[in-house]
Amino acid sequence: MKKPMMFVAAALGTLALGGMALAMEPYLPRSAKVFAKLDGNSDGKITLAEIQPKAEKRFLKIDADKNGEVTTAEIDAALQKALESRRKHILKMMDADANGTVSKAELDRFITSLIETADADSDGGVTLDEAKNFRVAKLRKPATGDSVN
Repeated sequence: MKKPMMFVAAALGTLALGGMALAMEPYLPRSAKVFAKLDGNSDGKITLAEIQPKAEKRFLKIDADKNGEVTTAEIDAALQKALESRRKHILKMMDADANGTVSKAELDRFITSLIETADADSDGGVTLDEAKNFRVAKLRKPATGDSVN
């Protein structure tokens, strides 16, 4: 595998697994968006009263037998479910011919579309601000089969 292809594959894998891990365990947010979601009264601070209900909700979601304890098997099952969901999402976005694999040509089309769509000023590159605005625009835009995620 060539270096750019390895980098993209590694980045996708890291994002998928990193995102799943953060979704599974309580953590303090590092982004303004997530911080704002947890800061219920918008006072610029996250209190125990604000974060605990969200952590408990995640805990209860993983506690499949609802016995008040999360086992290794329940964590494994939750991670497997998240991994399967992420795999389906990646294939939906990148596997243009729906054959269950992503070819280099499909990856190239996906990345080209990603850059072209995010490049608001059409200068051939994506700035950090364009990348941030692209994420925001995707969240506001209704989902379509042709959108880039």
